Amino acid sequence: MSYSLSWLHQNTGANTTAILVPFFNEAGDSEHFKQRLAYFDELANSLPDQVDIILIDDGSNDAPANHIQQSYRRLSVAQVSPNGQKIGALQRTIDELNHDYIIFTDFDTELENLACLEQTYEKLAADDNCMGCYFKMMPIANRKPVVQFQVLEYALERAAYHFNAHEGSVPIMPGAGCLYKRPIIKALLAQHSGLRSGEDRETCLLGIEQGYTVFYESDVVAMTAPPQSFWALYQQRVRWSRGFIEVAINKSDFYKQQMRSKTILGRRHLLDIISVSTFLIAPLLLLLMFNVSDTVGWWFLAIWSAIGIAETYSVYRVAKQEFKQIPQHRWQLLLMPFARLMLEVPTWWSVTSTMVWQRFRRGRVS
Repeated sequence: MSYSLSWLHQNTGANTTAILVPFFNEAGDSEHFKQRLAYFDELANSLPDQVDIILIDDGSNDAPANHIQQSYRRLSVAQVSPNGQKIGALQRTIDELNHDYIIFTDFDTELENLACLEQTYEKLAADDNCMGCYFKMMPIANRKPVVQFQVLEYALERAAYHFNAHEGSVPIMPGAGCLYKRPIIKALLAQHSGLRSGEDRETCLLGIEQGYTVFYESDVVAMTAPPQSFWALYQQRVRWSRGFIEVAINKSDFYKQQMRSKTILGRRHLLDIISVSTFLIAPLLLLLMFNVSDTVGWWFLAIWSAIGIAETYSVYRVAKQEFKQIPQHRWQLLLMPFARLMLEVPTWWSVTSTMVWQRFRRGRVS
């Protein structure tokens, strides 16, 4: 599909890096929208000789142009139409740019320590085979239990990054905080399927499939706004889980090759498949065991819990430094397997049943 691009406000200079911030229908809350525009404008103004920040209106229908002020000192705002499901909008915007590096982030994410990127540029320039890096992802914390769960979960995910470090891979370059060399990301987006739910996972795998490597840039931090309720968290995970399945199907040959080669990426994908299968059969297994006898059921639950706790702590031990800022994290980790079970079981049942039903209906129509 062909997309058109126009500039609502343009202030791009001769900097090496462009930060792209796609958004869709964010102007409904005008006060919040203006606050975010002001934040990104100030961020660009604090690093005038390093980055250009470009917000991308991806075909919004809530008239964001009405809130774009000409007083922005450094901020650029592009408008892409029609809606490009993020990938189309990013690809169209990158076609207009000539920066050396592209950073992706989200509208509600705040980037910290961007001044540390100088050493990142040196590392990228020295390795033609490296396509980019991913930042330290951290949720903006408060005392809500659902947010505290995400704080701990993000730390576990960051710890898991260290398993992939020696082979220069990662299952996903998070769209809220990562950096690519512009020529490489331009080529990767041209090959992208356009599927929205797992777009950042697919982009990363396209590069790794072509032999590129990535690394973890822990000095640059992406502070992201996490869901504030269980329902919002559940809806987020439904989108993420759907994206995982879509990419797993779309890139099945690549994943099979990785598993046959016993790479870390392949092993992690196999563990993901086992985890998803476990969440799907968990209710049935528990029902079956308790149907045999209460004793068998409780023993099964105890063994299952012990395995979950052991798996959690095995990840924790790899990179304990990722947990330094979390009080009482050792005790909280004991609860992670149970919290994940409560979240992941309904998520995966919802996603898989919906996708199976949709495929069945398409089959009947054809």
